[in-house]
Amino acid sequence: MLHCPPLGSVVPSSPHATVVSLPTLADIEGYEKKEDRVWKTISAGYPRFVRNRLVQEAAQQAAQKYKRTGELFPVVSLKSAQALLRWAGILNAQVDPEADWVLISIPAGPAVEKLAKLIQHTGTLISSRQAEAYLKGLPRQENANATEKIKSFCAPYLAEAKVENILISLSGMNAAYVAVTAVNRIQNPKGKNIWIQLGWLYVDSAKILEKNSSTEHIFIKNIQELDRVEQILKKGKVAGIFAEAPNNPQLETPDVPRLRELCDQYGAKLVLDPSAVSIATLNLLPYADIVCSSLTKYAASEGDVMAGILAVNENRPEAAQLIKEAKNIIEPLHPLDAEVLAQQITKLKEVVQKINVSAHIIAQRLSKHPAIAFVRTAEVVATKSNYQKLKRPGAGIGSLITIELKKEMRGVYDKLQCVKGPSFGLEFTLISPYLWLAHFDEVMSEPGREEIRSAGLDPDLLRISIGLEPVEEIWDMLEKALK
Repeated sequence: MLHCPPLGSVVPSSPHATVVSLPTLADIEGYEKKEDRVWKTISAGYPRFVRNRLVQEAAQQAAQKYKRTGELFPVVSLKSAQALLRWAGILNAQVDPEADWVLISIPAGPAVEKLAKLIQHTGTLISSRQAEAYLKGLPRQENANATEKIKSFCAPYLAEAKVENILISLSGMNAAYVAVTAVNRIQNPKGKNIWIQLGWLYVDSAKILEKNSSTEHIFIKNIQELDRVEQILKKGKVAGIFAEAPNNPQLETPDVPRLRELCDQYGAKLVLDPSAVSIATLNLLPYADIVCSSLTKYAASEGDVMAGILAVNENRPEAAQLIKEAKNIIEPLHPLDAEVLAQQITKLKEVVQKINVSAHIIAQRLSKHPAIAFVRTAEVVATKSNYQKLKRPGAGIGSLITIELKKEMRGVYDKLQCVKGPSFGLEFTLISPYLWLAHFDEVMSEPGREEIRSAGLDPDLLRISIGLEPVEEIWDMLEKALK
């Protein structure tokens, strides 16, 4: 039954849930502004933005053991800890390996925010299940079977990669970070140090490109501006192009076969991310050097585990070197998380198919609703044909629909009787004022709002992720809020 859980509730009702309920726009504002009223209700949420209570407790327990003070960061390995501290330029950190993870402690100061953001961008915080096992004193027990099961299940969607070279990471962002870093290790020594970001990317993917001091980042807003892409490629200095297919929240898809031709012509690598619709919906690896994707969406459809996947197209030049570098950098999924994902991923095809059918029906109805100014799906934008070329047989549009309203968004959002908060591609319908969560500072200023409008977006758009509830129930809930 669709309903709106109270502020701070986690969905599902699990200590490892990845969704926190933010029922009103005032709650979203409080969440973004770190207001005590909101944050005192929150014990979990999307794990890269909200530190789970178990992760916090693990850090505090280790800090007591080593008599550490200051800001505490429990990261997944010594390798990642050292890379993060180098990137942040922090020289006064204490680094304590503890059980199967590492505690970084640094004094309060400007470096705290910098390190916190880099951990967020690289997806290297320990998971709540890893923290829980530590707090219970349970030794790490590798579960190769679970990881192999996940790889084998994904293999048919990644036919250009050998099963043993499909890499499962502890988060989708870790997979994206690894993809970019592996390409840099191959391309930078050749004098190729420019990254082209084609279209909007998920905020942390863009930050990985922006914050790398050894490479230049060029952002081309218009995903169809391939003439400009070629002009930059002609300089011969482009390491790679990173694009989402489709991107989020525009739901636009680049001309991927043409990008492949351009990358071949000028010696650039192509990194593609289908997280918005899943690897089960689009067939991208034949065109990419690397596909990286979140498995937190669609594959972990119950909403209680984070994971990512990376695959190198083994038919591309330098594939063996890319695989070798990626294997050296990637942070694997914790065995306890792998166990949970291995159970849920078997439903992927069924979940995606059902969501696709419902999303198509809801999008059609919304497009005719008098309160709606504009509806976006991957198949009702200008790049529809690019998307359709990449679709697997029988695939649809994924869970995402974005809508722009003719009336004030606050009133509609507050009335919606469903789960409201970050994430998508889950078994339950989920709605968020996406740009208020991903680009809050911009939404709060007129120049920022203008910048968003220049990308063809309404700052107050609502992003709907359709779930597995009966389609008439979803429609009834939306209609009531739109009245």
